[in-house]
Amino acid sequence: MASTFIEEISLLVRSRYPLVYLVSAEEERVLRSVAGLAGELKKDLWSWTSTSGMVSEVLSKEKKGSDRAPLRYGEVGEGAASPRDPLGALDHILASSSRGIFLLHDFHVHLDEPQVVRRMRDLVAGLRSTFKTVLILAPKLVVPTELEKDLSVVDVPLPDREELSQLLNRFLAQIERDRRFEVNLTASDRERVVHTVCGLTESQAWRVFSKVTVDDRVFDLSDLGRILEEKRQEIRKLGILEYTEVAESSKDVGGLGALKEWVDHRKQAFGKAARDYGLPEPKGVLLLGVQGCGKSLSSKVIAATLGLPLLRLDVGRIFSSYIGQSEENMRKAISMAEGLSPVVLWIDEIEKGFAGTDGGAVADSGATMRVFATFLTWLQEKTAPVFVVATANRIKSLPPELLRKGRFDEIFFIDLPQPDERREIFSIHIGRRNRDATTFDLERLASESDGYSGAEIEQAVLEAMFSAFARGREISTEDISKAINRTVPLSRTMYEEIAGLREWAVTRARPATLPPS
Repeated sequence: MASTFIEEISLLVRSRYPLVYLVSAEEERVLRSVAGLAGELKKDLWSWTSTSGMVSEVLSKEKKGSDRAPLRYGEVGEGAASPRDPLGALDHILASSSRGIFLLHDFHVHLDEPQVVRRMRDLVAGLRSTFKTVLILAPKLVVPTELEKDLSVVDVPLPDREELSQLLNRFLAQIERDRRFEVNLTASDRERVVHTVCGLTESQAWRVFSKVTVDDRVFDLSDLGRILEEKRQEIRKLGILEYTEVAESSKDVGGLGALKEWVDHRKQAFGKAARDYGLPEPKGVLLLGVQGCGKSLSSKVIAATLGLPLLRLDVGRIFSSYIGQSEENMRKAISMAEGLSPVVLWIDEIEKGFAGTDGGAVADSGATMRVFATFLTWLQEKTAPVFVVATANRIKSLPPELLRKGRFDEIFFIDLPQPDERREIFSIHIGRRNRDATTFDLERLASESDGYSGAEIEQAVLEAMFSAFARGREISTEDISKAINRTVPLSRTMYEEIAGLREWAVTRARPATLPPS
C-alpha cells in the first residue's frame, strides 16, 4: 500500500503533471519518500514552509534503506532572502531554472486567498512546458473551484505492516544501544507488536513504543495491553471511530440460528488458506429488523465469532459545518479502518446517519450525498479486509443504492423472536442474574410473550426482579408473567409499521432465524 502511493506520485512526476496534492499529516514520512523518489529520478527537491522559506533537500548518502533521512543544506537564491510568503514562493518556482520537485508544506491555508489562487493558475500554465512539479502537502484537502481541473489528488495511506516493522526495528536498535533499557521480543513477538500498532501513523507508533518502554525500562510482550490502550486513545482523538470492547459471544444471543451459521462459515475466511482456496475476503452484512431484536448485539457477536477487533463508526460525527470537512472525515475514517484491518466496522442505524440521501439534502450543500457516495464507492471496491456490519430499523429510509448486490455479501432480516427463541432469551437473561433458568416455567413465559422483542423480554425480567426485591423475596415465574402482562410491546404500539416491515422482508431479505425443524 505504501509503495503504491509513491509509485503514483512517480508516475505523475514522470508524466509532467504540474500540480499534485498530497493529503497526509505525516510530514517526515512523506518528505523521506519524496526525497527518495527525487533521488531515483535524479531531480532536485526543494521544500517550502512559511517559517523556513525554500530549502533544498537531499538524501544522506551514508544511510541506506527506508530510514534514510533528507538533509537540509541551505536556502535558495543567490544572495537573496528565501521567500517565506506564498506568492513569493510561487514566483520563485516559476522563475527557477531547476528541473526539480517543489514540496509546499501546509499550503492549504493559503488556498482561500484570491491572489494565491490566481498565481497558482498562472504557475500551472507556466509549468506545462517545463520539467518542474509542485507538490502540496497538507493534512486536509482544500481545493478551490478554480484549480479543480488542474490538480491531481493523492491520498497518502497510513504506513503498512512492512513500514511499521522497519520502524519497530529502528526503535529497538536505538534502545538496545542504551544499557538502561532491555528488549525481550522474539521474531513472532515483533510481528504481534506490529499488528497491534497497525492503523497508527509513524509518529504515533513511535510515541507508543517510547511510552511503554520508558514506563518500566523493558520492552516485551507484556506491553501489548498498554500498546492497545494507547492505540485506543489515538483512535479516540479522531472523534469518528470508537474502539469497542467485545465481551459477548454467540451464547449471549437467543435464536438467530441462520445468521450465526452464516457468520460461523466465514470465521476462517480472512486467512491465507481461504485465498489459496480461491475465496475472496467477506465484505460484510446488512442487518435489518424490528427495534430491540438484537441487531446491535449481533454486531458485537459477529466480531467475536470472526475473532476481529470491532470499530464503531459514528456517522453523525462525520458531518461538519466547514465545506469539504465532512468528505475529509469520511476519508480519514476509511483510511483508519483499512489501516487497522482485518477488522469489523460497525455502523449502527445507518439510515439515520445518511438521512437525506434521497435528494432532500439541500441544507448541507450536498455534503450528505457526497459523503454517502464516497462510502458506497468504498463498499463496492474496497480490497482491504474490513468486514462492514450495518444495522437499520426503517427500510423506507434506506437509500436503494445501499441495498444493491455487491455492497454487502448478504442482507438479513431479524424478526420478532419465535417461541423457541423466546425461551432461549428468557433463559439467557435469567441466567445473567445468577438464577437457575431451569427452575422457571420457560414454556409459559414464551407463550405469554408472543410479539415481544428481546429487549422487551429483558426488561420484563428486570421489572420482575425489582418487584420481588422490593418485597424481600426471590423472583418467580409469576413475577415475570405479571411484568409481561403489564407491558405493551412495540409490535402492538406500532403494528402497521412493523407489519409493513415484515411484509417487505419476505422477498427482499434472508431470515436470520432458522426455519422450524
